Amino acid sequence: MAAQSIQTVPTRRGAQPPPRSRAFFLEFLLNVLVFALCAAVVVQVFVAGKLATTQSAALSTLTMEAKDLAGYYKVGGGEVSEFVSGAVRGSYGELSSDGTLTYYYDSTLQLTLSDDASYRLVLTPVASANSAVKVIEISAHHLANEAEEELFSFEVVNYRPRPAGQGQGG
Repeated sequence: MAAQSIQTVPTRRGAQPPPRSRAFFLEFLLNVLVFALCAAVVVQVFVAGKLATTQSAALSTLTMEAKDLAGYYKVGGGEVSEFVSGAVRGSYGELSSDGTLTYYYDSTLQLTLSDDASYRLVLTPVASANSAVKVIEISAHHLANEAEEELFSFEVVNYRPRPAGQGQGG
């Protein structure tokens, strides 16, 4: 009997995997890269949407506050100093020597002190040639970092005619 020999094919150590698995790995990496890129774009869109919503809510709330203050101004006879009494907006208003009244709001749009403010509403008296006409300018500002952005501004005119029988001299 003759001995049968079995021949084996020697394998090299560190042999490269077949090219098919390399292609799968590259496709997988490309898919992960595309997914990450799409996720980054979607996150930016959501952040921009949240920022727009916050700014819209602030603008809406400050506009309503300004409208209320304009109404108080007209009913109160055109005197800004009456607002500081506490009956209107509590004791949060700061009245300066030139007659400007400032209200400060925090990031949640609640009245606050100037140190914690994110927004401010300013009532500034405007000089008028006619003593029967009193005018104030109401403006809203966003305090972002060290910069300040004006959100809106409008004038409120309060006309109080003199009673009949009173002339120019009084």
